[in-house]
Amino acid sequence: MTQEKKPTRTLELTVDIDAPIEAAWKALTEGPGLANWFAPEGVVTKPGTGGEVTVKWSEAMAFTVKVDAWEPGKHVRWLDESGFMGPGTAIASDYYLSTEGGKTRVRLVQSGFGESEGWDAFFEGTEIGWTYFLYNLRVYLEKHLGRVRRMIAERIEVTVPRAVFWRHILSAAGGLMVGSAVAVKAGDWVELKLADPKTVRAAVEIAIEGHALALRISDLDDALLFIELEGGGDAFHVGYWFSVYDERRAKELETPAKRAFRRVHETLAKL
Repeated sequence: MTQEKKPTRTLELTVDIDAPIEAAWKALTEGPGLANWFAPEGVVTKPGTGGEVTVKWSEAMAFTVKVDAWEPGKHVRWLDESGFMGPGTAIASDYYLSTEGGKTRVRLVQSGFGESEGWDAFFEGTEIGWTYFLYNLRVYLEKHLGRVRRMIAERIEVTVPRAVFWRHILSAAGGLMVGSAVAVKAGDWVELKLADPKTVRAAVEIAIEGHALALRISDLDDALLFIELEGGGDAFHVGYWFSVYDERRAKELETPAKRAFRRVHETLAKL
């Protein structure tokens, strides 16, 4: 299907990973591999063309696609023909693997097919998500290969303007950050209050003002916290996706981390 039609919109992103190409292929094509960098639940019915891939963040956030192309170690395509962007629409996600400069390069090409007034907003949103997921893939393969990720998550509705919330989450008043930052950028370091009374240092890896913040927490063996302000308007949800690659530590952190995420919204209500 996708080979016969010209896409209406495309998105292309790449990531270079210091890990074997075989490990990257497994992370892209096997359920346990997907669960370590993409959705916390991943199921692949069978290897090869004609199989299905189901990924799930929650009951409300799950989708199933079919495998439309399969070249082991080189290329796999997911195809969604459900038409959720409108009648006759489809979305394909192609992953191409190659070796570049001694590293594994994963190139993602996402294509939208068919007429829809929502493509612009959809691709703007998915670019942010895919930028983080490919970063998460790199961290998993380079630092945590062989471990199992445990995800601690919260998703909370917000009713204040996006800019107001963004300033709040970066401020000491939000209760998550220690100190206040007017703005952050990749390469900055921040201090987080995830478990009273301890604080942890985190490197800012991705910062898209008003949309997303990705933090690598060196004090927690490079655990990752992705905070996403979904969508583009001022009525949105905030997702907190905390990836911990140690089961014992994840159990210790689950309750205080969720308390810290909720505290951001409780303190916002007091403004």
